[in-house]
Amino acid sequence: MSLKTRIALLVVVMALGIGSMAAYAFWSRDREHERNYRELVSASQAIAWNKLQQETAADLQDHLKQMLANPALPEALAHADMERLDTLVAPSLFADENFRVDWFDQRRALLRSSSRLLQQDPLVDFNWLSASLATADVRIGISHPSRDNYYLVVTQRFEINGQFGVLALGRNLKQLLHDMSYISGAKSFLVNLRGRAVAGTQAALLDGEQLSFTARMPRVQEIFDRQQRRWRLASLPLLGPDNRPIGTLLSAWDISEIYRQERREQLFLLTGLALVIAAMGLLVFVYLGRAMQPLNRSVDVLQALAHGDLRAAPDEDDQRLPAEAGAIARGVAALRGELLNLQVLRDERIRVRQQQERLIRRELRTLADGLDKDARQEILTALDSPSEDSAANDNTLARLAATLARMSGLVLAQQDKLVVLLNQLREAMQQQAALLSLRQELEIARTMQLSILPRQAPETEAVDVSTLMIPAKEVGGDFYDYFLVDHNRLAVVIADVSGKGIPAAFFMAISRTLLKSIAQFLFNPAEIVKQLNDQLCADNEQMMFVTLFFGIFDLDSGDFEFVNAGHNPPLLLRTGGEVEVLPHSQNPALAVMDGLSFRQGNLQIQHGETLLLYTDGITEAQNPAGELFGDERLLAWARQANLDGSNNVTNSLLSAVRAFESSAAQADDITCIALRRLASHRLAKPPCGETV
Repeated sequence: MSLKTRIALLVVVMALGIGSMAAYAFWSRDREHERNYRELVSASQAIAWNKLQQETAADLQDHLKQMLANPALPEALAHADMERLDTLVAPSLFADENFRVDWFDQRRALLRSSSRLLQQDPLVDFNWLSASLATADVRIGISHPSRDNYYLVVTQRFEINGQFGVLALGRNLKQLLHDMSYISGAKSFLVNLRGRAVAGTQAALLDGEQLSFTARMPRVQEIFDRQQRRWRLASLPLLGPDNRPIGTLLSAWDISEIYRQERREQLFLLTGLALVIAAMGLLVFVYLGRAMQPLNRSVDVLQALAHGDLRAAPDEDDQRLPAEAGAIARGVAALRGELLNLQVLRDERIRVRQQQERLIRRELRTLADGLDKDARQEILTALDSPSEDSAANDNTLARLAATLARMSGLVLAQQDKLVVLLNQLREAMQQQAALLSLRQELEIARTMQLSILPRQAPETEAVDVSTLMIPAKEVGGDFYDYFLVDHNRLAVVIADVSGKGIPAAFFMAISRTLLKSIAQFLFNPAEIVKQLNDQLCADNEQMMFVTLFFGIFDLDSGDFEFVNAGHNPPLLLRTGGEVEVLPHSQNPALAVMDGLSFRQGNLQIQHGETLLLYTDGITEAQNPAGELFGDERLLAWARQANLDGSNNVTNSLLSAVRAFESSAAQADDITCIALRRLASHRLAKPPCGETV
């Protein structure tokens, strides 16, 4: 933008500023007058409305006193004669159809209403009735019993034969709108809290207008309606008995003609002011254009020199001018001469620097070949940045020096990375060798653990035994065993060692070995378990314990003597689908405390019945939602399963557990034994079961 334009604009802006200050002064005065006028309108509306309310309330009190003074009232209320009550209030209703009368008893229930609506909404609410029953004074207020009806209500407590009640007499506020319009000379409306006009002296005037701004506080405001008429609106909130707004009285004056007249006057004033300011700006612009032509020519030469065009030169006539314009032209001519000398020197320096840059770049590219891919690409990108053709760039050598420093840092960082990678590789190889060795040892431990479990059925045809064991880890803490104590007695045991992994597996092996050794000399289950507990408590520094179920089965008589040391109670699957749960253990787990005595139980197993022993890996199996399989699901499976052999029992139970677990991981060792007493001897024995 040229200087003359800026000066002209400055003059225009100053004129606009002066005009704006004057306009602001007039506007502030008009705003103050408008604010005072609105306060006067709001106060006048409130005074007129309060006077109408007082007159109407006095009229309602007179009618209420006449109704309560009627001698026929006690008899009508005593006999609950509703028709008689209607007759008592008929004169008031006939005098004004906007009246409404409600009778309430001392329980605040509506006895009778003069309203003929199907849905009888009480004229006053529960709190209003409670306040009226508490005092003999007359209560006056505005009620909003239904969506489109507002009433000015007076209530009075009465007493008939020792019974209290409340008489509520109200007048619809719609009637008061006509009186309000007559007093104020405005259109009057009732507006609900949603901003919708529910009644008015000219109902269709504000249909569809958004009036929600009128519902909360007194306000005077001007709006346009849909026909672009200008209205001045004065709103007065209507307060309910709890002093909260329930609606708004709205007065509307049509000020369209006054508004249009004011707009015409404002437009005339603004147009005149704009013309004066435009004329001043035009005169200043023309004068400055003629006076600044030599200066503009000198500025054009300076701009050409700034862009490197040394062919531009100031006019000789301008250099001979007196005063500032001539001095500027002569200074521009001297500056042009110095720039020509500088150009020659700069071209020479550029040629020397370009030769140095090419040599340094070539050496840096050779050094970058020894870096890794990412570092080499970073250095090559920095070296390929355009700078050789830029004569004004004096920092190229400095950037090359920074690139050299960055490349030195990358070389050192690459060397450090190689050292770190070599150390990490050495550690990874050592860890991999240790992990491989540990896996081999765990596999050997798993094989040894499984090898000590029985793999063949007992040498008898009196029972059918099936087993199942699935460790949660490579080695587990569960174990089972069965062996013949003599020719007609079979010992059966199942146990669960606390914890998992190798410590539990070793403790399991010790417990099984000790049990089998003790059972060779003692024949009473309680004594066997007692001896086993004492030996496990000795030198038990790891404080491990084991839950155990041990029993001896008489193959001839079917008697089964057992001891349950803190283990899950086994199930006896009787013929016909009946399931019996053995009593819960009253004995503690083993290896907790030495010197304990253990209680012994007794059970009779009939031909065809199956005894199911299991560990908590069955009942504590979890599904993806975290629910446990539990004892109830185990009993439900046992009652519903169609089991015709001990092997079928273990396989069916495993299928039920796997179906419940869905995709959830196995949390604990799963071990179970099914011992079925056969009805008759068989020639051959099937495999005893499955161990995984």
